[in-house]
Amino acid sequence: MTDRAFEKLVAPHSAEIRLHCYRMLGSSHDGDDMVQETLVRAWRAKDSLDDPSAARSWLYRIATNVCLDELARRPKRVLPAREERPADPGAEPAPPGEQWWVEPCPSTWLEGATRDPAGKFELKESVALAFVVALHVLTPAQRAVLLLRDVVGLSAEEAASALGITVPAANSALHRARTAVEDRRLEPPEEVDADLLGRYVRAWEATDADALVALLSDELTAVMPPVPMWFGRATFEEFFRLRIAPRLQQEGARMVRCDANGQPAFGFYRGGKLAAVHVVTGRGGRIGAIDQFSLPELFSVFGLAPSLAR
Repeated sequence: MTDRAFEKLVAPHSAEIRLHCYRMLGSSHDGDDMVQETLVRAWRAKDSLDDPSAARSWLYRIATNVCLDELARRPKRVLPAREERPADPGAEPAPPGEQWWVEPCPSTWLEGATRDPAGKFELKESVALAFVVALHVLTPAQRAVLLLRDVVGLSAEEAASALGITVPAANSALHRARTAVEDRRLEPPEEVDADLLGRYVRAWEATDADALVALLSDELTAVMPPVPMWFGRATFEEFFRLRIAPRLQQEGARMVRCDANGQPAFGFYRGGKLAAVHVVTGRGGRIGAIDQFSLPELFSVFGLAPSLAR
């Protein structure tokens, strides 16, 4: 197979393979690396593909095993656990630990990503941040089989072959994975009204605590990786007034749109410097989740400028 023929074979699947690697790893910058490793392995194994019409499942098999190999060398990724009590807003913020955090991915990655109509999850639902977090409660093998069956739409035989296990073993892993995800009672991502989003941004940029809190759902959850803490609505309000507002009043805040995971997101600038990727989730016509990632490795993935003119 020539270079040109290989590129023509894999190009239609590159966008969805990137999303698959992201879901498997929970990391956008690591996911990009694994796409490159997938293409290298696919090129080396190109003569093993007897039927070009099977290129999609062949690439998914390679990508899944690339990711499983990587996961065997990496700690588990999480977000601060909602099962524990929310943080005490009056206490000193806990120092960043050595935890590896689930990351968002740019919504531009959804462009051109094909999906099997038989798949259980719609494209936006399959990359919603809450769903990606739920995936990382599973073991790597359970995650792989759930994605291959319910998101990618492979058959039980194809998924089992990709993982090198029997069909009964694959079906058993799929059942456990579905049960674990369903137990988290995930809701489809809710569209955030443009007016609500505009008022939310203005409240942050004006450091207007009263205006901001009025927009928040009673069931709000807020996390700020790498700080290993989470807040509910009441604790977030107190934390904002005690810790965030005084600093923003001195330095100023700006938010630049850069959607993530099919949800509204912003580059969050403090004192003119890029400080975080800020992801917003709607709930019941209000803001239901704030996930603010102060992880510098993300910034280049989103193509955000490191600073803004004053």
